[in-house]
Amino acid sequence: MESFRIAQRFIDAARGVVTLRDLELLMEQVATEMGFDHYALIHHVDHRLGSKAASIRLENYPEPWVECFLEKQLYSWDPIHMASYATNIAFAWSDVPNMIQLTKKHKEVLETAAVEGLGDGVTVPANLPGEANGSCSFAVRTGKALRREYMGAVQLIGSFAFQTARNLAIEAAASVRTLQKVALSPRQLDCVLLAGRGKSDWEIATILGIKEDTVTQHLDTARERYGVARRVQLVLRAVHDGQLALCDLL
Repeated sequence: MESFRIAQRFIDAARGVVTLRDLELLMEQVATEMGFDHYALIHHVDHRLGSKAASIRLENYPEPWVECFLEKQLYSWDPIHMASYATNIAFAWSDVPNMIQLTKKHKEVLETAAVEGLGDGVTVPANLPGEANGSCSFAVRTGKALRREYMGAVQLIGSFAFQTARNLAIEAAASVRTLQKVALSPRQLDCVLLAGRGKSDWEIATILGIKEDTVTQHLDTARERYGVARRVQLVLRAVHDGQLALCDLL
């Protein structure tokens, strides 16, 4: 079938992309081939907060809709997102009322999307344990009929596209961390070192002759700069960057 030949061509081409921009161009091309007007490859997070490590947002939705979606925080009420949490396979947007119970807010989101140019579409869920939920969607403009014969191809393309984007985003985030070495102050390093030796905040404060709250603040700041949640991760990152030596922790 032609739809699956399109999917195979996309997968073959996606294996060779090296940047997210390359993938964007490929997504635009395959969307057009299947008769869609728009696509979106995204993590379901608040993208207004800035660039998050390894988060994905590739789309060519109508600009007024994107601005409205972010400004009014419609992602909190998006029925397409909600439906994507209830299944692992591709589904048409017009089938969502049969998948979840639509509230007034959900209907308002769909109505607003239609006004801004987004009609029907197909979404492929991309939900991995331990990561933000995401999805790959292809949509047609308002008033245009959805070609359901491409549902199978969209499933293959969407799954492969999201994994490709995820890998590229992780590589890009790792490169940024490598180029931008985290700078810790001498006192922060003292606290990280002692924490790595298993000392409590109170013990570190006693050893260094400072307040316990100050120790906690130094460690919290260091964790924020490294973008990690736990102290053991902080210690490992400091060792990896060469700011601490393993022998110092013994």
